Amino acid sequence: TDTISVADGLIEEARKNGKKILIWVTGDYYFSLPQFDNVIGLYTSPYQSRQNVITIPLPVIIQDPHSYLEIDTINTRDFNVVPSVGFCGQSDSNLFVSFIKMTELALQNLCYHLNLIKFYSGPLIPPTYLRKKILNILDRKSNLNTNFILRDRYQGGESKKKDTFQIMRKEFYQNIYHSDYTLCVRGTGNFSARFYETLALGRIPVFINTDCILPFEDEINWKEHVVWVEENELTDIGIKISDFHNSLDKVNFKQLQLKNRLLWEKYFSFSGFINKLVLHLNKKLNS
Repeated sequence: TDTISVADGLIEEARKNGKKILIWVTGDYYFSLPQFDNVIGLYTSPYQSRQNVITIPLPVIIQDPHSYLEIDTINTRDFNVVPSVGFCGQSDSNLFVSFIKMTELALQNLCYHLNLIKFYSGPLIPPTYLRKKILNILDRKSNLNTNFILRDRYQGGESKKKDTFQIMRKEFYQNIYHSDYTLCVRGTGNFSARFYETLALGRIPVFINTDCILPFEDEINWKEHVVWVEENELTDIGIKISDFHNSLDKVNFKQLQLKNRLLWEKYFSFSGFINKLVLHLNKKLNS
């Protein structure tokens, strides 16, 4: 409480002197920031409906996946009439696992609303259950080829120090690389690292909008780069993918793959993001 009081005092002093305050909120959970008109929040895990200050969403900065696959340049996939959809990652193995996670989320939400904890941990539906639900829908679609590898633990439960982790990581990237589209759904935080990994590999994300804010929305027309699916449209996800795919031909399908890789290089590689963030912040600070 003392720390918050000190921070509020600093923010108020800055406001009186015409200065803005940047607050960087990292991690999986959402923290509400003090509502001053000179506060700008930089969030890894923002929610569209919960933002109470000027919000700048942050991407997940990753190592170039090409290094894992030992390739130097993007190799585009050929256009096929029936598209392939990939996913490699954690999903719930059964309803009991989902119920346990839902109970934990309910308790965390209760504590948040009672002001016992400061972070919002997300909606009651566990993201790993949401993934399983979507994967089951996609598996039933005859107009799609699915390429799914399911894990019952995050990153297969492997330590990053083990050789098996590197093998599984390479398998993860190969799944994206050998699929036309990749399902990108939030994890514990309201964002998907897989989203940026898919762009980096020059493939097309199937983006599930769970009240998200994507970076640089004022500069990037995201619906030109991804299959955009609202959370209330999940039953139609197969139609959404097919309609998007059928709007392309063999030439612009390959062009889109190149555009997505270039988008990642320009905006979401480390150097690209820093350059864009500086420009973006200058606009916000001078507005």
